Amino acid sequence: MKLFVWKNSDGYHLSRPLRPSKLTEVEFDPRRPCRECDEKVLSISADGDAICPWCDSSMNRPKMLPYQETEIIRLMQRKSDENRHIQASRKPKLIRYGSTERDLRDFLTANGYSGRSASILSLDLRGLERPGWVQLFEFHVHAKALDGGWEHLRGTCRCDERIGQFQVDLFDAPNREAAVERATDGMITTRRPARHWSYWPLMGLFAVALGLAMTGAILTPEQPQNPSVEGPAEADES
Repeated sequence: MKLFVWKNSDGYHLSRPLRPSKLTEVEFDPRRPCRECDEKVLSISADGDAICPWCDSSMNRPKMLPYQETEIIRLMQRKSDENRHIQASRKPKLIRYGSTERDLRDFLTANGYSGRSASILSLDLRGLERPGWVQLFEFHVHAKALDGGWEHLRGTCRCDERIGQFQVDLFDAPNREAAVERATDGMITTRRPARHWSYWPLMGLFAVALGLAMTGAILTPEQPQNPSVEGPAEADES
């Protein structure tokens, strides 16, 4: 399994150490045995060696039950997910729609999520109404629920600058296209309009006509040019 951990000159750490470090992804085998006691290591060792924390500290290792090993692995995965979120939040900030991003974070905070730490993965303009006061955006955020773990939230937000309205509608990923199309109904959209049913038949007919014209031009033999004949008057003068 893969884990996001902190790496510095001391080795690998699940929690951010005091010394300068950077996030990296490593392979971790929960079944890897300790080379001293032959029990499962179940740790990202500071020196990168396959030694469990108990043998590394010369302490007697307690008997560990299977459910305890499972809980340790679950906690490591949860810590890795937190580190992954930290890495995602370090991506360049959105600057095109700064006010909309702030409104979206405020909405998350007011609805049971940590808006300040949320990572806005995408925020794209999908439609607007003339003269442009009303805009509709599609967003995808990774936010932490105050009473749970991290969640991916997708939806649309409708902004009306004239009256300060900010309306959010969430949807599931499979329903994305239908939800965006319904939300942008009657608006000027950024997506290309669907072609008329006659587009492809007309294009096919044009291609056939062009092919026939080219074939005819190739197969038509060239006509020989008639040589110029001198007139009688010119013959008499000679």
